[in-house]
Amino acid sequence: MRKTKFTKKMILDKAAKFVQTYGFDELTTRNLADYMKMSTQPIYKQFDSMHDLKQALVINYFAKINQSFAKVDYANGLADFALHFVVYNQKCYELFLHIFFYPQKKSTTCRAIQTISQQFFYDLIQADPKLCQLSTSQQQQLQEQYFLLLIGSVLTHRRFIEVQQEKVMLLQLNDLVDNLTQHIAKQN
Repeated sequence: MRKTKFTKKMILDKAAKFVQTYGFDELTTRNLADYMKMSTQPIYKQFDSMHDLKQALVINYFAKINQSFAKVDYANGLADFALHFVVYNQKCYELFLHIFFYPQKKSTTCRAIQTISQQFFYDLIQADPKLCQLSTSQQQQLQEQYFLLLIGSVLTHRRFIEVQQEKVMLLQLNDLVDNLTQHIAKQN
């Protein structure tokens, strides 16, 4: 009998599909092993705990967004990223919902998602020469409001993503990001 070697990437990919179908709360070592038709041993060889696997799943989600965004030359910074975020999440909408929206996650999973997403958006803001000049409190406020803008945009534009509408959506997102940035900069 031939043994299959289960890599970290294989397990993360299957875990993402599992979460899309069943949600974070159902993601246990036993459930994932059953879903992958294997024992739990390969999971524990790759991850110290289920918490580590869930954290790696969220990190992997953001890494994939970042990798696909880095392949394209965008001129409008946060607005372009917002459009990319919306379009990207239409492809994995159920995973997006389970990561950001469904409230049934355990508190440790929620904290991990919050920490990872905050760091991701902080890095995104720091990469913009104009935005990194804002005070720390202004950056924090921008980060929180930009995050809400992104989540809301994915939910709002779910049914309207078409090639013809991407330019219009980019203009709308650009206006929203500009207004948000100007509003925060004026507050201090």
